[in-house]
Amino acid sequence: MGCGSSVPVEAADQQDQQQKNNQLNSQGQTSPKQGAGNADKGPEESTKAKTTRARRLSYISNDANGAAVNAPPGAAAPATSGPGARSGNTRARRLSYVTNDPNATPTNLKFSGEADGNEEGELEGADEATVQGQLAPEEQERRTLRVNVACMSRAGREPGFKKTNQDNCFAFEKYITEDQSLFGAMDGHGPHGHLVSGYVKQHLPIILVNHLTLEKDVKKALTQGFCEVDRSLANSRIDCEFSGSTAVVSYLKGKTLTTAWVGDSRGVLGRESKRGWEAIDLTTDHKPTAPEEKARILKANGRVERLVDEMGQPMGPYRVWLQYAWIPGLAMSRALGDVLAHQVGVTSEPDHSVMELTPQDKFIVLASDGVWEFISSKEAVEIVAQYDSAEEACRQLVDEAYQRWLTEEEGVVDDITAVVVRFIHPS
Repeated sequence: MGCGSSVPVEAADQQDQQQKNNQLNSQGQTSPKQGAGNADKGPEESTKAKTTRARRLSYISNDANGAAVNAPPGAAAPATSGPGARSGNTRARRLSYVTNDPNATPTNLKFSGEADGNEEGELEGADEATVQGQLAPEEQERRTLRVNVACMSRAGREPGFKKTNQDNCFAFEKYITEDQSLFGAMDGHGPHGHLVSGYVKQHLPIILVNHLTLEKDVKKALTQGFCEVDRSLANSRIDCEFSGSTAVVSYLKGKTLTTAWVGDSRGVLGRESKRGWEAIDLTTDHKPTAPEEKARILKANGRVERLVDEMGQPMGPYRVWLQYAWIPGLAMSRALGDVLAHQVGVTSEPDHSVMELTPQDKFIVLASDGVWEFISSKEAVEIVAQYDSAEEACRQLVDEAYQRWLTEEEGVVDDITAVVVRFIHPS
């Protein structure tokens, strides 16, 4: 019986290739395959690499090496740092526009540590565009609804006094995975309100990664995140006894928009109909006079009253007080921080609203009460609807709110923060 080689054809080919490589190496040359490096990767492997990098960059990180913080099981390993490596939180900074410059717009803002026209700054922008433009087809298909977002925060004004901006905001167009986004606005109050809102901005998105990944019930996950960041605040170095922050957060997954909030920062949906623009409130302000809120405060041995002047006349809004002392005087029934107020019924547990977005739903606005004090929800929608650019719409809304404060309050202006998210529906 005839017998061929006992070595399989594939193995023989490998042996031949190895002999050729050995000959080339003995002559000081490199084999073609070795010289090609990653260029010889197949389409499937190359696509997977791009997808993995894009997904990794969607995680929120405070690690200087860019490591994904609290990433879900199976997440891609972080890139190895090296000389000149950029901080992992650069992406977060670039997506959260904050300025005290009244002439600044979201497109020309600079952040601490960000270069002005240097090589690193240019590379950061180029790298971001490249990653977003090279998503795998399956990742692009998962994104059933795209977004365009801009944020702007402007410090208030008090004649003769340099005011600290206590507002903050964040926006992540891609959050955890390609089909998810997260947006938020915070309004700090009290002596250390700016520290509290800054803490919430920095930690809440990271905390929510775990809860939204492990918990199927989105509303429950958001509640867990709010309560955890509140506990973390109480154990931080920030003095939260008389300081706290509101928070309104919208989480978009596919076409489902879930909003969670505490306090009087507000979210509004802009819907285009045959009758014109409609404003759909996503939130309701947490005021201590609301029946359910007041009942909880009274049950916790707190009071809900207006402050009185020297003549005994009530003044200002209804506030939350201790039973036998005129403190803390919080004008809302839910907030993050505010340790003393939490002892008399103020809570950090958020309320929720859920919307299934349709092609008629064009954008949302999340803003602090600096916007809503003199601008109604419908007016805000009509202002934003005039502009195709989210950046321009956001700037115009903040500018209009600022001018109304100047007119109504004789030069006194509250901090003003707005997040405008435009929805790009598939055609």
